Amino acid sequence: MQNDELRRVLGDLERANERYVNLYEFAPVGYVTVSDTGTIKEVNLAGEPLFGVDRKLLQGSKFGAYVDPDDGDRWHLAFKKALTQKEKQSVAVRIRRADGATVHSWLEIVPVREEAEPLVRVALADITEYKRMEEELRALQAQGALTSRIEALGTLVAGLSHEINNPLAAAMSGQGLALETARAGRRQLVEGARFDPEATLRAIDEVIEALADAQEGGRRIARIVKNMAVFASPDPSRSRMRLVEAVEGARGWLQGSVAASASIEVEDRGAPTVLASRGQMLQVVVNLVTNAAKAQAPGMKGKVIIRVGTAGGGGAFLEVEDNGTGIPPDMIDRVFEPFFTTRRVGEGRGTGLGLSICHAIAAAHGGTLTVESEVGRGTTFRMDLPAANPG
Repeated sequence: MQNDELRRVLGDLERANERYVNLYEFAPVGYVTVSDTGTIKEVNLAGEPLFGVDRKLLQGSKFGAYVDPDDGDRWHLAFKKALTQKEKQSVAVRIRRADGATVHSWLEIVPVREEAEPLVRVALADITEYKRMEEELRALQAQGALTSRIEALGTLVAGLSHEINNPLAAAMSGQGLALETARAGRRQLVEGARFDPEATLRAIDEVIEALADAQEGGRRIARIVKNMAVFASPDPSRSRMRLVEAVEGARGWLQGSVAASASIEVEDRGAPTVLASRGQMLQVVVNLVTNAAKAQAPGMKGKVIIRVGTAGGGGAFLEVEDNGTGIPPDMIDRVFEPFFTTRRVGEGRGTGLGLSICHAIAAAHGGTLTVESEVGRGTTFRMDLPAANPG
């Protein structure tokens, strides 16, 4: 349902955007003639609804008086540029109607050649509905991004449970052995059994070894939980890091969650450090590898190769290659679209936001995310990021 809603809003926005590409090709458009002092000289009939005032009453008033104060600077700057540079200026402002309502308007300010005085003609179009659709789109995208993050965390939780089970079992087993050994020694002391130094030392050694194993298991769990917290944190703060750190950080969880569908190999070819959000880099790795693992044909176990290296321009790259079914040519241009997915219903179909979020993360870091694919042979996603400045 959310996918259909987003497509509907995107379609409406595209049609609305086409309408406002050239205001003069569409009617009704309000026209206002304004002097170089900002005084309204003339208003056409289509302009009345935008101001909520009879056009005759508008004459002689200041155009800027109807512009929302928060948008006043934008209006005055565009107005002055049109007058001084003799070129058309475009700007979006909110018009405050006489009844108190606010109308979002797109203005095109065109200088008019007049011998008596400098004038501009302002063409206005009501884009309130367009702005409403933009807000609706942002809300849908935010909701979808949250859903995708929850899905990504779900993948990590599955891997997390697999990774924690082994050290947890070892810790509990070690603690149990140490506890039973200590209890047995106490019973012997209470019952007055003959003291056997060698047996006692062996028992103490067993307790020490069991507790050491339990402690190591606890440390491993602590490391996993710490890494999980890094991924789950919404803090986008950035620090110097190597992309292979994100790969190794996510690999432990992914081994458990995708092991049934694909094996994972890592090729670290050496790469410069980048300035990046660790949590977001983990999210990119998890999303790309999870997608690659799901790209296998039914009943087949594939292979996913993660490569990290130095890009041609001196930056760092991360590649995730699979040997799956590949992406059809008519779909490859759409893989980064929000809510688009190549998987059919029943094939582990998600919301289709994972790749679009990865694309957005790469762009936010000044990098790119690209894809190459061949049907029947597999797909490679590649993220390129600029190297961190030496300072």
